[in-house]
Amino acid sequence: MSDWFKYYRSSADHHLRSKPFIWIYWLHCLESAAWKTHDVFWDQKEFCLEKGSFITSMHRDSTKNGLSIGQIRHSRKVLAECDMISVSTTNKGTLIKVSNWKAFQKKPEDESASTLQADDKRTTNQRQTNNKPTTTTEEGKERKEGKRRKKITTAAPEYSEVFEKFWTVYPKHEDKADAFELFQELEKNYFPKNELETDLLKFAFAYAAEFKGARKKYAKKAKYILRDGEWKYWMEGAPQENTPVTKTELKPTATGIATLSAYTMMAKSKCPGIDPKAIRAAFDNGMHIDQLTKNHQPTTQA
Repeated sequence: MSDWFKYYRSSADHHLRSKPFIWIYWLHCLESAAWKTHDVFWDQKEFCLEKGSFITSMHRDSTKNGLSIGQIRHSRKVLAECDMISVSTTNKGTLIKVSNWKAFQKKPEDESASTLQADDKRTTNQRQTNNKPTTTTEEGKERKEGKRRKKITTAAPEYSEVFEKFWTVYPKHEDKADAFELFQELEKNYFPKNELETDLLKFAFAYAAEFKGARKKYAKKAKYILRDGEWKYWMEGAPQENTPVTKTELKPTATGIATLSAYTMMAKSKCPGIDPKAIRAAFDNGMHIDQLTKNHQPTTQA
């Protein structure tokens, strides 16, 4: 591993220099980037990691830099929008590439060679003609190899069974890999862990019932609503931004689900033969959904 990387004095005047956690993450990218192209084992296969790139995850970056997941996510977004990095996310991790790494991280000997080559170009037009096709060919070959190797990251994701259940019920199926990365973070930190599947499915059923038909287009992508516990706030009946408000029958959180339609959908999924009148009566009386389904489970005779 290289012992150094270049840090330019002009960085002190950069427009992001006054954004502490974004700048911390930018320095982290420079420190973590590979100093030479080499093969690594990633996603159960050999992968060519180009110089200026590194493989990481939200949790790893958060722990190493003392930043929150939200700050890491925001830093990546800003740096990508400023063309300082590019981010490619899969369910096995995130590939980050520092832009213009070769141009800004040249070794002193490379710069000397570039200066000599420039002098040669000024004095001999023929040498310029001879050098140009070679450079173009090498750069073209490197770009082609990069594209060819990058396809390795597009392997079919291996999503967990719990996530697939959630994804099937959730109304909007976009950016699945990003949503799965957030789900994995949630899975690590959720307490108690054995209730995550039940809680997420309750939310998915409720959200799907609320955003169905013509309202489906207003549903948020899963990668946004799983972020920072927003799905929990929604379940508690908190108002959502940029979402048209409709007249919906709401009950206290004692029922476990805020809307009658979602309450009914969950009850029927667990107890297919249940009487709709019994569901309505239980909802009106504030009975928790778990208690309702428990009361209507078929009994087995010895």
